[in-house]
Amino acid sequence: MPSQPPEPPIDKAGFLTELSDLLADPSPVPLLMAASAMGYTANAEENEGSSPVSMPPKVESEPVSEAFLALTSAMMDSAAPETDALLLIWAAMFDDSLLRRRIHHAVDPRSASLPDWVRNLDSASPVAAISLRHELGHEETLFVEFSLSGMPVTMAVAVTRLGIPYLEDCYPTEDTAEEIQRFTADDPQMPTHQITLTTADARARIEEYVEHGDHMMPPTDTDTWPSVRLLLSWMLRLLPDGGDVEQPHEWTAEEVGALVTDFLVSPWAQDIRSDAAMHAERLFNFQLTHGSGEPLKWGATAALMMMGDLYPRKVLADDEHMLSMPTVLAAVIQFANERSGTSPEFSRSALEAIDDALPEYQRRVTHDSSTSGSSAAGLAEVLGLPPDIEIPQELIDQFDAMGLGLDSAESFDPLAISPEGAELWREELRRRVGGEDNLASLDEKPLPAEDFNTDGISPKVLPQVQALAADLSAFADAQFRDPEMTTAVLRTLNLTAQTNPGAFRRGFAHPPAIAALCWIAGKNNRWYIAEVRQRTIQSMTLAAGATTQPTARAKSMLKNVSYTLQEQELDLGDPALLTSLERGEIVAMRDAIAD
Repeated sequence: MPSQPPEPPIDKAGFLTELSDLLADPSPVPLLMAASAMGYTANAEENEGSSPVSMPPKVESEPVSEAFLALTSAMMDSAAPETDALLLIWAAMFDDSLLRRRIHHAVDPRSASLPDWVRNLDSASPVAAISLRHELGHEETLFVEFSLSGMPVTMAVAVTRLGIPYLEDCYPTEDTAEEIQRFTADDPQMPTHQITLTTADARARIEEYVEHGDHMMPPTDTDTWPSVRLLLSWMLRLLPDGGDVEQPHEWTAEEVGALVTDFLVSPWAQDIRSDAAMHAERLFNFQLTHGSGEPLKWGATAALMMMGDLYPRKVLADDEHMLSMPTVLAAVIQFANERSGTSPEFSRSALEAIDDALPEYQRRVTHDSSTSGSSAAGLAEVLGLPPDIEIPQELIDQFDAMGLGLDSAESFDPLAISPEGAELWREELRRRVGGEDNLASLDEKPLPAEDFNTDGISPKVLPQVQALAADLSAFADAQFRDPEMTTAVLRTLNLTAQTNPGAFRRGFAHPPAIAALCWIAGKNNRWYIAEVRQRTIQSMTLAAGATTQPTARAKSMLKNVSYTLQEQELDLGDPALLTSLERGEIVAMRDAIAD
């Protein structure tokens, strides 16, 4: 893989056109997101001597790139309204008094044509802060609303509260805090507690969640984070400091012991073998240290965490003891949820999760764990990294836990899943390739290297599409370093140009289109890996030279294509768009569950 990302295509006119469209949007959100993404990626320090498997860089207050500072100087000289708006936003986002003075000195005298909110960013102010926390306590989203010349911008910070709470995603929205509260209150499918926060407390908590997220492995990499980090940091500076972080109740050993005692004398613990007390104490403690911190509130997420990770990985005991745990877990969940008044629906979903996870749990605790391991060298080969690279053990463990170790296909045991489970797997495979017939005939033949195919594309847009194909092919070669991926990307262009020619009207900018097409092909082929810097959506978007995240444009391109997008995974349902590596994994799974 290249040590540096490919050079972005040069398209100055397209860049200004895209900025003009963002500036014309009635909401400040799109332009703020673009400014944050450009400011972040242009200043993300790349240490050429470091491993490509590393944490994302922080860009929060001061610009660090000489190239970025040179860019701002060139923009000041150009005097284009679009770049003037960008400069004023950066003057606010970056906590750099010298840069701010230089920008305002150059831009203020000619800024009369810009929207009020752009010219008055210094008057931006907080309005309200709320939190929506799941009834079980394992997830939460904080919303902090700001007013920019009367126009609302609300920062949403999604938090995972399993173990140490940390930022899982962040994005801006034009909805107000009041609208968000009303929407969630009217939706019975969203079991959340609404909590009103002071803006100072909101700042303290979000800063803590961001700090915790900086130390998570794998690092958070979504369509909007960390590209909105610069925007979030600016917004947080607008909030008062001195707030308090949340101090959850710290359960003592005596309190946990009392819970265990109450459980053992409850109807739920009747007819359970003698080691129930040991299991119950450990389960309560795992829920406190690695779960939501609420030992009396359980759902499917907590049940799967115990079955699929914590017990097999952290508990060393004989098979008989390990195999008795799921029965105790089911009893503990029903006891705890009944005692806390938690909705019975959560108990039902947790028990279903235990049943679904039981075959794999039994296999893991009764087999030698070494059979599922993968060496660092082998994993490096899978990721396309140098064989002598040092990969953190926690990353290797993460891949094994996700079923992505070198032996994952060989260690998949169809005897360890139920017929119902096998059918669910097969249904997923059908969705990936477009049906049973395609799945049955699927092979592992490599995609050929080929020129762009113009069949079926409207003559009205063909010249623009062909010009894009040339830039796209060069970028894909440099970005993916895989001829099959280049073919998949070019075929994706043909598909989208045939089905949605309006997306390729004259004058469209190449960089965002390239980023969107590479997002589609990469997602469809499971190419992106959050733990590997060169294989993240953020690094691809930066390399393409796009100013906004590619998701929205990609969905627009696909609006006339049948596809599924579930839990961040995209499936186009066409084997011709899958590389031999991806088809090989599907074939291995298909054959394993065939009988």
